[in-house]
Amino acid sequence: MGRTMAKTSSARGSTTVSRKKPSYDVAVSATRTRLRRASGQLTAVIRMLDEGKSCDQVITQLAAVNKAVNAAAFTIIAANLEECLTSRSRDSKYSAEQLQKLFLTLN
Repeated sequence: MGRTMAKTSSARGSTTVSRKKPSYDVAVSATRTRLRRASGQLTAVIRMLDEGKSCDQVITQLAAVNKAVNAAAFTIIAANLEECLTSRSRDSKYSAEQLQKLFLTLN
């Protein structure tokens, strides 16, 4: 998913090489950044619990973690859906319907 196929030639003949599309790469990079941030927030929540912080402070941070993780999931699904719809490839790993189901599981 998120890849294009390109033919290359070598002394042994032509081969097909899988290359990621730039928009997918950007989505994955942004998602990694978002998940690293969420990981740090979750570590802070655990520390807050250990320190006996107030319920409203803990819940506020948990809501931020939840939002970051959901945003990461939406980004990955959207990138794969875009690839699925624009490539019109029959050998795509996910169909539009499967991606829609994944999207709906996040709610």
